Amino acid sequence: MGQEEAAATMAAAKRAGMSPGDYVAGLVAGVPVLLNGGGRSDHIAALTTSNAHVANLSRNIYTLTRFLTLANVEQARVYRDMLDTLNGDVRRHLMLASSVLAELGRTGRSTQHSESRRR
Repeated sequence: MGQEEAAATMAAAKRAGMSPGDYVAGLVAGVPVLLNGGGRSDHIAALTTSNAHVANLSRNIYTLTRFLTLANVEQARVYRDMLDTLNGDVRRHLMLASSVLAELGRTGRSTQHSESRRR
């Protein structure tokens, strides 16, 4: 890696609030928010958005179940598209959640480690 690339990597890690090693490890692991140039706050925002989407899915499944229990097939059909994409939606959420939590864990450990070295 040349000097310019190293400086750019250091600057990107600093913007993300991460050590350069953790930043590069996150890039290599394909952490979505890092690939898009985001940092810790972007990780948390992405996870919050995904959690809201899953909460909405939960409410929709409850409503669908209620319609089916009442044998209201016409209103239940409105939720057909949601059911068709449910598996993918949940998998995407779990992948995002696991990568964000892993990254935040690494960030927390590197922050704790660097703080303990300062003492």
